[in-house]
Amino acid sequence: MEGDTPIALANVINMSTENHDILLQGIRERRLQPVKEYEEFTLLQSEARREGLEKKFLKQKEMFKRELERANKAMEKIEIRSRTLKLIKMELEAI
Repeated sequence: MEGDTPIALANVINMSTENHDILLQGIRERRLQPVKEYEEFTLLQSEARREGLEKKFLKQKEMFKRELERANKAMEKIEIRSRTLKLIKMELEAI
């Protein structure tokens, strides 16, 4: 826009309609720039949070898998111990 510098500002009263539109468009763009940056940062933060939660989920899932395997092994040992006790009891009853 002609005649509009940081030192010598254009006179808004004497501007043409076209120059008013240009001035308003510049103001809108300057106002929207921080909003756009905020939205980008929010999106990045959301993505980072999602990635963090996905990592936590995978870690918990792996821990669950390991604990389930340990529980299955423990159940197998309990079943073997139970069969052994039954066999010993049967031997005791036979004597």
